[in-house]
Amino acid sequence: MPARPFCYSKWLTLIVRAIGPSLAPAHFPTPLRPPGARGGFDPGAGTITHKNPSIQSLRGLAALFVALYHASGFSGAHFGDSGWAAIFDGRFGIIGVAIFFAISGLLMADLIQRTDPWRFLAHRIVRIYPTFLLTASAWASVIALLGLGKIGFHIFSLMLVPVGPRAYYLGVEWTLVFECTYYFGLFLIALIGWSRCLNRIALAWIAAIAAAPLFIGWSDNIYCSFYSIWLSPANVAFAGGLLIPWIASKIRIPVGTGILALCILMVALPANPMIARLAAGAVATLLVLDVVRVKVPSHAMLGLPTFGDWSYALYLCHAPCIWTVYHLWPASLGVGAAWLSALATATIVSAGFGMIDVRMYRHLKTAVDSASEKQRRRRVNIYAGAFVIASLVGVVVT
Repeated sequence: MPARPFCYSKWLTLIVRAIGPSLAPAHFPTPLRPPGARGGFDPGAGTITHKNPSIQSLRGLAALFVALYHASGFSGAHFGDSGWAAIFDGRFGIIGVAIFFAISGLLMADLIQRTDPWRFLAHRIVRIYPTFLLTASAWASVIALLGLGKIGFHIFSLMLVPVGPRAYYLGVEWTLVFECTYYFGLFLIALIGWSRCLNRIALAWIAAIAAAPLFIGWSDNIYCSFYSIWLSPANVAFAGGLLIPWIASKIRIPVGTGILALCILMVALPANPMIARLAAGAVATLLVLDVVRVKVPSHAMLGLPTFGDWSYALYLCHAPCIWTVYHLWPASLGVGAAWLSALATATIVSAGFGMIDVRMYRHLKTAVDSASEKQRRRRVNIYAGAFVIASLVGVVVT
């Protein structure tokens, strides 16, 4: 039986069908977050201990959750078989994203305190953009070589700025837009000398998000503009991550609370998508707090820290890999085999991209640190200016 024709213009439509109405707004795809520097909170020392294998293991599991969610949802959209989607449904996607955001918040809470604003943002730029642009270029090449369709040039999408609904190359960039907005916000906070007020800012932010429905209604629009992205319920996980060092030092929360909360959320996810993201943010914060306080023997982690190193690459690569496998898959071989093959392909490809990503970031970070302060400030200021201008233009250009 010949393979059904593939049209890139239907890519986002199929994603929407895979997601279903429970977690995504009607016309938008959903699924994750990219990792920053590695580390975790040491409650005994009151600091962040970097290269924390427990955090890396959790990050790897979060990436796997999102990949399972998309492989299952896309299977139902492409093959018409929703069996896998009934198992690995939106719960896996929403908690996977929330965990990534909470880990990011935890790490940024430390980095913004001990790094000058320009070096901080420069490190974030070289962490996010090079691997993203490499992956997007590779996917565009695959589409061209296989004759799957055409991808135009979308400058706002490549800049990862909050400009509302846009065509995205990989279909998963929405969390990168959130992350880049967080980094820009933290850059401004550090620039005006408010880094020491981060806990109060995070608490006020969460309060504003919780109160937002009273003024703007219930909305879980993940493709936000610059003026609306700050009140998205998805931000609760990142804000909660910022608060983890303070929570660990001020509030007695038994170890295991996060795991228990995760089990409850997986059993009873709220039907309202906004409440679901608020709950997922709280659960992810407690779960990350659990993980950084538990010392797990390295032999018991089963290679998950390495998988965590590749989690950003898996996040970027998994959706294109899954769709390519499903498009090329002979219908006679069955949906289950296609599902397993898609996940295996995504894992293998992400391992290759992950090794490139780790080495590239290490090299680029060294280059940033080796540059003169004047050069670093000028380049970061150019990026920050372009980010603001593009975001404001995006408000009026649809």
